[in-house]
Amino acid sequence: MNTELNEEEIKAMDYDTVILATGSKPKVFSLRDDSHIYTAEQVLLKQKDAGKKTVIVGGGLVGCETALWFAQNGIHVTIVEALDKVMAVNGPLCAANKEMLEALLPFNGVEIITGAKVTEFANGEVKVDTKEGSKTIMSDSVILSVGYKEENTLYNNLQFDIPDLYLLGDAKKASNIMYAIWDAFEVANHI
Repeated sequence: MNTELNEEEIKAMDYDTVILATGSKPKVFSLRDDSHIYTAEQVLLKQKDAGKKTVIVGGGLVGCETALWFAQNGIHVTIVEALDKVMAVNGPLCAANKEMLEALLPFNGVEIITGAKVTEFANGEVKVDTKEGSKTIMSDSVILSVGYKEENTLYNNLQFDIPDLYLLGDAKKASNIMYAIWDAFEVANHI
């Protein structure tokens, strides 16, 4: 528990079977003022302070849940989603959870801009391209919630050295907790 193993340590242990669930990492990109651009993970773990007003780039499940948490904690939040609606990909989502979020976000004052793209963040201004034209939103920070990239480096380094090696969860394909649980069940059931 709470110990990171490297490939040499895993090989030295001479395990019969190795299951790797190394997770994923948030996707990040630059919008100019990167000193105030954070991931949802960083603000939820209280490693970074979003300020009193923030813009979340990405209206998937993580972006919407983060926005709701912000709004319920007194932070003004705007979600900017490139698609025409929030929570449109990476399903299946629990219908009750999705419907609850769709109702709670506007109820808690979360502004949602769909069909839009954040192009820049500098001097407290977020530039957004929308179908209606360019828009500027004043913000203390920008929170990136644009998906995750599989962290499978350890698996790739070990796949030819350990005969009974499995990769599961977000390390196999970044998705949601339901997929990770199903994946883990299938792997454990077949060992």
